[in-house]
Amino acid sequence: MNEWEDITITRHDKQHSEHLSADDRELSRQVFVLSEMPPQRWQEIFNAAMVGSPGRLGREAQVNGRTVVIWGGPRIFDDYDAKHLKNMIAYTNESYREILEPVNLSGFDEFG
Repeated sequence: MNEWEDITITRHDKQHSEHLSADDRELSRQVFVLSEMPPQRWQEIFNAAMVGSPGRLGREAQVNGRTVVIWGGPRIFDDYDAKHLKNMIAYTNESYREILEPVNLSGFDEFG
């Protein structure tokens, strides 16, 4: 098995998070810094999982480099959303780790 450490959220990047006004709706962008730059496949798994299970995280959440960026309404990010985001990170780590597992093909010798 490859040695690989799970990616985690290290902090909320308040400097790059902001509240934006667009017409009559207030929008926000929340930025969270990851423990390291995730591999491309890890990013793909996270982004696909967020499309399939958006929860209440807002209109969109995706990995962008070493950050997770979440767009939504004002004050949309609360404890429930933080737990959902942590669960999505854990799911992505688990799924990525499965990709790293070597495939046991010994049973296929019987078909040769």
